Order: sequence, then structure tokens, then C-alpha cells
Amino acid sequence: MSEAAVTQVMPHDQVLLIAVTRRTLDDVSTAELVESVSTLAAEKHMVPIVLDISRVKFAPSVALGSLVHLSKSFRMVGRRVAIIGVDPRVRGAIQVTQLNKVLEIHETVAQVLSTLPKQ
Repeated sequence: MSEAAVTQVMPHDQVLLIAVTRRTLDDVSTAELVESVSTLAAEKHMVPIVLDISRVKFAPSVALGSLVHLSKSFRMVGRRVAIIGVDPRVRGAIQVTQLNKVLEIHETVAQVLSTLPKQ
């Protein structure tokens, strides 16, 4: 029996909102996450990508490194990746490794939207 998808697209008009459905991002689910985000981003061009990781309770260094890689890759082509809903334990790991200086982290989609240029 296969597990459910690692990501789920949530309807939103201004951003590509992707919810991560796993509690733990192991090597396999992290690889699936990266592939899924890349595919979904190619389908919805030029809007900011928002990853809701509120269900994630454990993200090892490989997962955090993959989030950094995704963020940097999209930034190089002028696209933002914001992360919302970070569990306190995951946030602690991000802060200890100082990845909070590289990753764009917000509490909610509304916070991300407040940082977008006004049209």
C-alpha cells in the first residue's frame, strides 16, 4: 500500500500554496517533496511559492538542506519561496544552524502576502 502524496496544493489566487502532508521528512519524502515542488512550480509560473510545513514535526539536516536548495534555486530565477507554519522544534533546528538567515520564514500566508509588492 502506497502512502499519500507528500504535498497537497491548497487553492490560492496570489501564491502557489503547497502543504506538506508528512510529520517527518525522511530522505525519501524529502526527495518527493523537492520533485513535487519543482513540478508544481513549473505549472504555475512566477507567483511566489509558499510551503506550509505545519504538519512537519521532524526535519533532519537533509530535509533542511533541501529546503535551502529549493529556495536558492528559485531565487536565482527571480522567484520567492516562503515557508510558513514552522513547528517550534523544526524552527529550533533552523535557528541553531542559522538557516533562518537563508530561508524566508513567516507564520501565515497573510504575512507572506503583506510582504508582496502592491499591484
